[in-house]
Amino acid sequence: MKLVQRSSILLWCLLLTMPVLVRAQEDSVRVNQSVAQTPRTPHFSIGVLGGLDRNYHIVDMSYMNDYSYSPYAPGRTYGVQLGYSPWKWLTFRVDGVMVDKNYYRQHMLANGGGAYPDTTTNQYVNVPVVLMLNVGNKIRVHAFGGVYGGYWLSSHRKGRTMAVFGSPEYDEDVDLDSKESQIKFNRKDGGFTYGVGLSGMIVKRIEIGVEARWYYGIYDIQKEYMTFLNPRYNTTFALQAGLSFWL
Repeated sequence: MKLVQRSSILLWCLLLTMPVLVRAQEDSVRVNQSVAQTPRTPHFSIGVLGGLDRNYHIVDMSYMNDYSYSPYAPGRTYGVQLGYSPWKWLTFRVDGVMVDKNYYRQHMLANGGGAYPDTTTNQYVNVPVVLMLNVGNKIRVHAFGGVYGGYWLSSHRKGRTMAVFGSPEYDEDVDLDSKESQIKFNRKDGGFTYGVGLSGMIVKRIEIGVEARWYYGIYDIQKEYMTFLNPRYNTTFALQAGLSFWL
């Protein structure tokens, strides 16, 4: 969580200084008219994006002394983006993305009984809606924030478990539509998203960029199906690249 807090402080500092940077950029363009110009605004843009992510599975471990969770688990993200810029310095953007929100844990038995690993891969569809502030002309810096909604699409488990004879392995899809899963799992997803990015025009009307983005989930992935639940949330960091066409 310390990493999340540091990222939030840096992003808020950038957002607060954005008006000053915008004004400085406008003054620079007036002084130097030779700077390459981006297409005029307002305009729409459409594009694709993809990259890697790491999920931080936040778990209340108050009574789960026999489990150990990894601080993060790697995954992928990819999707499409749609933007509208009424002014050069401001963009409204909606994305439709597939995001892996995985986690890794071990069940550790007492008295040297061994450890049983479990890797769970989860795929979500997320729809972030963000307000993006832009600084720059041909090369632009972005800071953005907003909200997202989503849905838990699929889950897969792989690992070992303890049994009367030995420790059998399993490698299976989780049926999220089963009666047991409907009682246990909360498939709704949503929360806040924010980040920073850098982009540049490679040819007229075509822009490429990279961005770092946080998804801060506010939904427990479990329903209240039993007493003394351990709340579990997903916070996901994505590093992604994109290609967009200015309409």
